[in-house]
Amino acid sequence: MDDYERVPIEDWSAVADHLREFGAGGEVAESDEGIEVTVGSATLLVTKDGRVAAGMPLHDFEDGEVEALYFDHDAEAVRVESGDVSYEFRKP
Repeated sequence: MDDYERVPIEDWSAVADHLREFGAGGEVAESDEGIEVTVGSATLLVTKDGRVAAGMPLHDFEDGEVEALYFDHDAEAVRVESGDVSYEFRKP
């Protein structure tokens, strides 16, 4: 994961900045609870309390215990690592 930048959820300002950059070209909706990025038919929701939910036409993902996200803007990817869970969301 050398190309990924680790951003702790507790640093919400940095998480929000990265999600806005990641969502460029799509839709970014912000609320008091978190941020939802929609790119094409795929969505990625991240809340301030560490819940991550993603949806694409062929699968869904949700985890409520995320401590950090890993961003690789060149690859247009966000990675979730939480315990035994590893998930990567890529722009379609």
